[in-house]
Amino acid sequence: MPVRLPSPGVTLAALAAMAISAAAHAAPNTAQRSSTATARIIRPLSVSSTASMSFGKLQYNPSSGPAVSPVVLSAAAPVTRTSANVQLLPGGSETPAIRVITGQPGAIYRVTTPAAAASTPGGLTVNTFTIWSASRGDITASHVGQLNSSGTDTVRVGASLQVPQKTKNDTYTANVPITISYE
Repeated sequence: MPVRLPSPGVTLAALAAMAISAAAHAAPNTAQRSSTATARIIRPLSVSSTASMSFGKLQYNPSSGPAVSPVVLSAAAPVTRTSANVQLLPGGSETPAIRVITGQPGAIYRVTTPAAAASTPGGLTVNTFTIWSASRGDITASHVGQLNSSGTDTVRVGASLQVPQKTKNDTYTANVPITISYE
């Protein structure tokens, strides 16, 4: 059986009416707004080491004092060492860890230190870190510093060294990671 199609004139007229009607209804509900995308590229943060932490030369009398005695090395200049029971010998080149930071002028940065670091050979622990910034002073509580208007700062990290009685004569080294990152 043949299929009968409607007349072409009727179909085109109906389609044209539907298209005009759809366009009329869609126009008031359409809005276009522009948006912007921005990015701020800043100078990368770089850190250089000018000094590694050194508690200097020490001597602990094994016959008196507590089982473990701390030696406290200051972060701020001038460098000081204090201890109630460990003899602090001269000529040991004691110094806090000193790092020079460069990056985006005025940027805020964070200094992260471990809770503690053990020495090799074993027996001594470095802990209770203190942090001093040339631009902000003592930042031990916040660990947050700020680069100056030239984009630099100097950070000094001090700590306590826990020295047990009867520690053998040797040179002890502890790896103390100091991480500095933008906030």
